[in-house]
Amino acid sequence: MHILKYVINEKKIPVIFSKDIPHCDVMSDVISAGFLIVKFEMNPQKFAVKCFGESSSLNKKKGEEDETLIENYLNNQFCSIVNLKKDSSEVSEEQTRSK
Repeated sequence: MHILKYVINEKKIPVIFSKDIPHCDVMSDVISAGFLIVKFEMNPQKFAVKCFGESSSLNKKKGEEDETLIENYLNNQFCSIVNLKKDSSEVSEEQTRSK
C-alpha cells in the first residue's frame, strides 16, 4: 500500500504525486488537497480511492467529492484503455481460431 498526495484544480482535474513532494510545489491554486491510497480491483477492473487528511502547505482540506472525482478520472483514463486492449485481444484470438 502506497500513500500518495493529490490536489484538485479549479477545473476539478486531479493531480496525483509522491508524498515526498510538498503540495505547494505542485500547484498553488487548488480547490482541495490531501493524501490518498489507490487500489485496483480486478473484478470488475476499476480503481478505488480513499482520500484523507489535508495540505498544511496550501491550507486546504480533502473535499467531499474528491474520491469520486479521482476514481472517475482514473477509471475513465486507464480502465477504458485496459478494456479496449482486452477487447481487441479477444477479437484477435477469435480471428485466429476462425482461420
